[in-house]
Amino acid sequence: MKTRSLLLAAAIFAGALSRDAGAVGGGQATLARAMIAGLDLDAARVVLARADASDPAIALERARLAVYDGDCDGATAILASPQTAKLAEDEGDGLAEIARGCARVTAATVVEEDKPHAIVVRFQDDADRALMPLLVDTVVKARDQLTRDLGVDWPKPTRIVVVRDLKALAAMTGIPYQSATTTGTVGIAKWGRVTLLSPRASQHGFPWRDTLAHELTHLAVTHASGDRAPLWLQEGIAKREETRWRGPSPLDDRPTPESVVAYGIQKHLDLSLDKLGPSIAMLPSADQAMVAFAEVTSFLRYLWAQSGDEAMKKFLAALRSGSAIESAMSTTTGADLAGWDGKWRAHLATLGEKPPAALVFADTKEARAMREKVRLAELLIGRGHDKDAATELDAVSGALLADPHVRYLKARALEKSSPDDARRVLGEPAEILGSYAPWWAIRARLATDGSAGADYAEAVAQDPFDVDAACEDGAKSADPLCAAARASGALGVGRE
Repeated sequence: MKTRSLLLAAAIFAGALSRDAGAVGGGQATLARAMIAGLDLDAARVVLARADASDPAIALERARLAVYDGDCDGATAILASPQTAKLAEDEGDGLAEIARGCARVTAATVVEEDKPHAIVVRFQDDADRALMPLLVDTVVKARDQLTRDLGVDWPKPTRIVVVRDLKALAAMTGIPYQSATTTGTVGIAKWGRVTLLSPRASQHGFPWRDTLAHELTHLAVTHASGDRAPLWLQEGIAKREETRWRGPSPLDDRPTPESVVAYGIQKHLDLSLDKLGPSIAMLPSADQAMVAFAEVTSFLRYLWAQSGDEAMKKFLAALRSGSAIESAMSTTTGADLAGWDGKWRAHLATLGEKPPAALVFADTKEARAMREKVRLAELLIGRGHDKDAATELDAVSGALLADPHVRYLKARALEKSSPDDARRVLGEPAEILGSYAPWWAIRARLATDGSAGADYAEAVAQDPFDVDAACEDGAKSADPLCAAARASGALGVGRE
């Protein structure tokens, strides 16, 4: 059965290449490269094993396969050959640089393997090993959901590298460091693996479990489409799938993607779906990246809802077989990109969504003055002057109250003197713009209705190294995640 599937993969890729006017040359090296790009690694191994090992083009693809297999030292050794190195330089895809960067980053990594689930995780920092159980849980659930939604089979093992900072992320993936810094990139799916920034690298973390599911989706779409899905399709499906592996959260779709699209149109930050460039992570600003993500999220949801599950599976399969994007889209969904774009924009007009008030307010002089009050309150809390901090925060009002950090600070300032007032100012999920670990953690600590467990879980999904969340007031003091959180050395409010 496995041999038959490998032969089928070879036939599919050979047919795709014969129809691809952009394919250079042909033969075994070109076929192997297409297989590797589409994550048919076993099929590529068969092709390369039968090829002439002395051919520099074959050596180059052996190095590429080694990178995808996580053997970056092996890839670097292969690329040390002058002929192969020259060919890699001429190709211009940065393979040699990636191999060297990956070898540097993974030189002292700690490797954890879950053999029953075929998951291999490299941790650049030993402290992040405490994430392993949650990583495995996320990967297993996300893979299962993606198989149901996309009809994709998974090449094993699933490889993940958790890095300590953006420099390591850039070295592992090839994304420019400045771009990663500008857009706030925290995960990249490339070279056959997910490279994930440690939640410790960002103050108060980020939705790291959803990010992992998002990046796994990129691998799934790459495999399902033979690496032929355009960026809007890749990112649109990834945004759709990043939350489907778990149950709903009260902060899903806050703000709605359609309202963020409206904000982008108002600020002239919106882009045509086919003009997003090579990567959303490389757009010129964080705001433009936010708008681009909202555009592809809204568009893909509309397309999927109108076309149905089977049409989308057939769309990806048509791309894998070598069909051009417009032909594949028209045949499987009933219209090309321009047609669906027109329908989606007409749909947006019927919704009447307005830009989120908090985003519009953020650039005003009044908002800047209020943020100065917020910063003063942080410093006062850090020095034990909770009452004075609460007084400063009384001046913060309007759209800025949708910021969960502001509500957290108000609750923190009132928690000791008046827990009831702290609960009142903390508010409900429907009143805030996005998830924030300290907001969830203090909400759990103040809970009187039995909701603490769910709130702590939300906090850990945002920042697993938040001591209040990971340790639950000491209840989990023996838990490795709690120990790692206590050892992280995070500074308290106003002491950053």
